[in-house]
This record gives sequence, structure tokens and C-alpha cells, in this order.
Amino acid sequence: MKIYLIRHSESVDDILNCYGGVADFELTEDGKNKVKEYSKKFKNYGVEKIYTSPYKRALNSAKILNTDINVELEIVDGIREFNQYGVMSGVNKDLAKDIFSNLLNMEEYKDFGYYNKKTFYGGEEIIDFDTRVKDAINEIINNSKEYNTIAIITHGGVYRSIFKNILNINKKIVGIEDLATTTINYIDGKFIIENVDGVVYGENI
Repeated sequence: MKIYLIRHSESVDDILNCYGGVADFELTEDGKNKVKEYSKKFKNYGVEKIYTSPYKRALNSAKILNTDINVELEIVDGIREFNQYGVMSGVNKDLAKDIFSNLLNMEEYKDFGYYNKKTFYGGEEIIDFDTRVKDAINEIINNSKEYNTIAIITHGGVYRSIFKNILNINKKIVGIEDLATTTINYIDGKFIIENVDGVVYGENI
């Protein structure tokens, strides 16, 4: 089975300089146009089913991609974005420096993030996040045995979890472009990367 792992397109938090995470921002108009342009390629991938995060930026990316091919689209809660920002989710980053200055100055909340194995106050435990992503991917695979090709539309945090824990890539992801696409072959219980587009690697984990 071939799997297209795709990050959503540009969302409003990107241009408002807000912490995204679990904040449910919509796609920007430019983001929607990027998906429409990408769909010209996507319609030739032979995708038979699309799985998507429930968050608007992923769900509406999936809906636009599905316009021409009109296949079954299923929402999978387990591939929703990682709640690494906790109480800062949805808040402008400059404003957050003032509102949450006391917390940000605490040693335990410095250098938080997925690879630092720490989330901000109110955030999701990383072990819980990795577990739900792995469970969700297993669920998707089990529900896709009748298909040759599927697509998974999700988020940057989920991308990082999949690369680290499922694809066993030992490098940090330091950048993920809008609509970054990784092509994966699932053969005899193994995930084999065919192509990676739009992902920037950093140092080893």
C-alpha cells in the first residue's frame, strides 16, 4: 500500500504570528489557493481514501484535495495536532511574552518542544501524544487493507512523531513546508520511505 503523508496548507495562525497547536485556525485564502494548485498533482496519485485530522486547517485541506477525486474522507481524531503550547495555544507570540512572562521565565518551561521532551503549562504529555499517533496510524492501516493508495492529511507535530517513532528517522525535523509530502510504501508490515518533499532535517535526535 502506498501512503501519502501530507501536512496541511497555510493557516491563519501563520500570518497572525500565533501559537497554533490545538488552536483550531482556518486556512488562509492563500492557503486554500495553494491546496487547489497542489490538487492538480494530487488527483493523479490514485488515492482511494483520505484520512484527516479534525482541525480545520487539515480537514479543509483534505476537502479541497478531494474535490476532483471524490473518495471517502474519514476524520481520525488521533492525528490531530500536538498540544505543546498549552495555555498559549491561539495567542499571538509577542502578546504571550507579556501575558505568560512568569511562566516563561520558569526553568521548567524554558526550551520546551517536542524534541526537548517538554510542553508548556497545560500541554499534552509527549508520551501520550506519541502513543495516540502510533495507535491512530495502526488504526488507519488496519482500516485500509482493501486499498492500494491512501492519503493522510495532518500537522507538523504529528509528522515529527511519525518520522521518529514509526519511520525511525533519527534526525530532527526543523522545517516543514505547507503541503509537505512524504511518500511511503507499507509492505509486509514495514514502512519504507519512497520520497520526502518539503521537510528540512536538522541534527540527530
